[in-house]
Amino acid sequence: MSGAQATITVVGNTNLDIMVSGAAALPEPGTEAIVPGIDIRLGGSAGNLAVRCAGLGQETVLVSKVGDDASTRLVEAELALPGLDAVLVRDAGLPSGITVAVEAPGRDRAFISSLGAMAELAPQDVPSGALQAGTVVLAGYFLLPRLRGDASHELFAAAHKNGALTVLDTGWPAEGWTEDVRAEVRSVLGSVDLFLPNSDELTGLTGNPDPRSAALQLAAQTSTMVAAKLGADGAGLALPDGTWLHSAARPVTPVDSTGAGDGFNAAFLACLARGDSPARSLAAAVRYATELVATHPDLRGSVPLPEPLSL
Repeated sequence: MSGAQATITVVGNTNLDIMVSGAAALPEPGTEAIVPGIDIRLGGSAGNLAVRCAGLGQETVLVSKVGDDASTRLVEAELALPGLDAVLVRDAGLPSGITVAVEAPGRDRAFISSLGAMAELAPQDVPSGALQAGTVVLAGYFLLPRLRGDASHELFAAAHKNGALTVLDTGWPAEGWTEDVRAEVRSVLGSVDLFLPNSDELTGLTGNPDPRSAALQLAAQTSTMVAAKLGADGAGLALPDGTWLHSAARPVTPVDSTGAGDGFNAAFLACLARGDSPARSLAAAVRYATELVATHPDLRGSVPLPEPLSL
């Protein structure tokens, strides 16, 4: 496989995450709360995915739009990794995006984001060479207003001309899963070979609370492979021909679940890029993501991509 065919290009949102831990609720106006910790790390679906892919030994290109401010310098430092070519398109008139993530035991994480320059990322910002990769991913779709709808069709059409596998990771829409949003995503999936939702996103898109049924229905309607992340239940893969593959996750003691979904995506795509079958790729990605959940974020760089198992 040539270098270009083995490369994964990730287009989308990259920003700093401010992680607030132990905050079960926001303080009342005018008051202050003390929390166990506040960390600053690289964030954004695209940025996290690109870092994970490169960390797995995968040649990776990341294309994001940023401002020209202090946070950009921190982002650049986090992206200075072997195997990762970070194309950060600067807009000096706008700040870089920032996300505040609030998490606490017994509650789901909540996110507050300022889009900044990433709101202006458009197809013309993506270098033509970046679309000559074997895999082209659009990540953080709902945080990229100028890459929604027809613009994403344009991006994926250019990638398909080069023979790329096209991949979509939407995230959660700020406006909710309205009928218009559902119709928009279903339309975009017509240009996508692989869709990477979690179970909540899959339910939001289809209205079906059963992830297996929802993924199979969506795959049949759109001719798109649907890899559904199922949390502690592992992951499933629905193929357009009606095949359902499931890989269970082994029980672990969670240390930090943040980034596990991006880790699953990275491992699944890296396995496909090295020539593994979808079934083997699914099993390896679940094993990798499970190991990430049980590993402190500072030590995750040492978690290897699992070797293929005999199925």
